Amino acid sequence: MSRHLLAALLPPGSVEADVGRFQQEIFSRHGLVSAIALPPLVPVAFLPEAGLRRDLLQELNALASAPYRITIGAPAWSRGALYLAIESAGLWQQLREGALARVPSEPAGLFPAREGFFLGCEEPPAGARDSIRAGLTDSGFTSSRLVLLRLSTPQPPALWWRDVRWEIAEDVPLRGRRT
Repeated sequence: MSRHLLAALLPPGSVEADVGRFQQEIFSRHGLVSAIALPPLVPVAFLPEAGLRRDLLQELNALASAPYRITIGAPAWSRGALYLAIESAGLWQQLREGALARVPSEPAGLFPAREGFFLGCEEPPAGARDSIRAGLTDSGFTSSRLVLLRLSTPQPPALWWRDVRWEIAEDVPLRGRRT
């Protein structure tokens, strides 16, 4: 088994349901299993499990500015994966830089960490990607959860979405610090 630890943002329930419907729609229309392999999440950073500080999520929460509002944008491809872009006014970047500053280096992940909801879609050839469309209009959120997810896949993880197991190892509400 290949094991990965991912720091991620999980949206509130209503946004999770909306993004989840888009994931299901992609799966229904195009048969792309990677679109439904993981719950709606915004990947922040893949992290090494060895030597990780026990209070990492609390430290990251303290780095975040509050109040915050995250708005959902258009779909975008990044290194072979589809994301539903978000605009976080620097919040995502603060969390990512904070996480990576606390580890020696970022290990290879299953997909790129990007400022957006991971929608998968890694299976189709590049030419078929134009037919995959998703998006939410006038949607945003002002609360979320910061989590550490443990992901397990068979070796080698080339087609990881066919057999992935995930669990939330740690979870804190992202409240941030007020200035």
